[in-house]
Amino acid sequence: MKRLLNSVAMAAVVAAIASTASANVLYFQMNPNFSGAGQRQAFIFGAANTTGNVLGSGFSQAFDLGVQGFAVVTLPNGSELLSGQIESKGFQITASSNVSGYFLSRQSATTDMTYLIDGERLGTDYFVAGYQNIRADQMSVQATADNTRVTFTPKGAAAFDVVLNAGQTYMYQASTNLTGSRITSDKPIAVFSGNNCTNIPNGVSACDHIVEQIPSTDLLSSRYLVAQTPRTGTQGNVVRIVATANDTEVRVNGAVVATLQTGEFYEGRVVGGNQIDASKKVLVAQYLIGQGQAGVATDPAMTIVPGADQWLRSYVFATPSGDADFTTDFVSIIIDTASLGSLVVNGAFANASLFNPIGSTGFSFGDIDVSTTTGPFSIFADTPFQLLLSGFESFDSYFTYG
Repeated sequence: MKRLLNSVAMAAVVAAIASTASANVLYFQMNPNFSGAGQRQAFIFGAANTTGNVLGSGFSQAFDLGVQGFAVVTLPNGSELLSGQIESKGFQITASSNVSGYFLSRQSATTDMTYLIDGERLGTDYFVAGYQNIRADQMSVQATADNTRVTFTPKGAAAFDVVLNAGQTYMYQASTNLTGSRITSDKPIAVFSGNNCTNIPNGVSACDHIVEQIPSTDLLSSRYLVAQTPRTGTQGNVVRIVATANDTEVRVNGAVVATLQTGEFYEGRVVGGNQIDASKKVLVAQYLIGQGQAGVATDPAMTIVPGADQWLRSYVFATPSGDADFTTDFVSIIIDTASLGSLVVNGAFANASLFNPIGSTGFSFGDIDVSTTTGPFSIFADTPFQLLLSGFESFDSYFTYG
């Protein structure tokens, strides 16, 4: 959730290598997908002709963003993490100027992607989200400095410490619910969470990998807007609201739905649009549902929802292509209704008839099909807006934010 010159719309892992020439650094590690098949890719965005390196886990590749300001780097599948082990499997990237990126874990029938948070905005206190049922929930860290002490406090298990050097990783995996688990450290770390392959909601086929980089608690908000995204059926998206402090009162559209203690969460559905207000900072995760409930080509995926104070006025993104291509891709937007007329997508004004109001909030939500676009393109408006990104195949999907 950094203030970038641009954001991306389709998946990638941008890796950054620390050097004196670097403008910013992105850190990521690869939580394991259902199996080692498919593609693991980094999509990198920045100013034209920016150069840099992706490095980590025995891997090194230079990139040049060229005139379009965009590059894709394919990563080694064998760099996925093992549970309960200290490993040197962290990826980083540095570049000659600021870059942004996404990591895509693409595998037939079990895909997801995650936005990558600027390394300067990594913190030391995190709460995670997953969705455990048939396979294991996952939470992992990468140290950005030597001698970093990390404390894992899993839901339903004893806390434990791990000491990591820069670039080292550790993943905790459990066949229990890890949503609301806490990870703290004495130096900044990169935290990723999700599930190997899960049903959403419980009991609905079929399973799909979910993963997202988690923002630290200082980047969270107490007010969010959420809206139903494509292919979520009559009951809409699943949403989880995770408390980061005791006695957190949660309201949805003004009605109190829960009072939560630290690490507890409320689960609900999003049909149309909702305003979420909490008395203290909360983490909000939004999920696509399984094809067995939606009744159309889709499957589970997870995104972290940015608070309104994290929105931007412009984004640059690209949909998956080549071997990682999805048949259908959407951008889902929440925007100040008064600014809807200024919203430009890929050089054309957005169709206002695709948008509906979120109650009396003064904001509207809508979905725009970008399946036919190729290469990077921009979307901007006069005021900041929320951008979520999703793609769909039969029993497969991805979901993240701009």
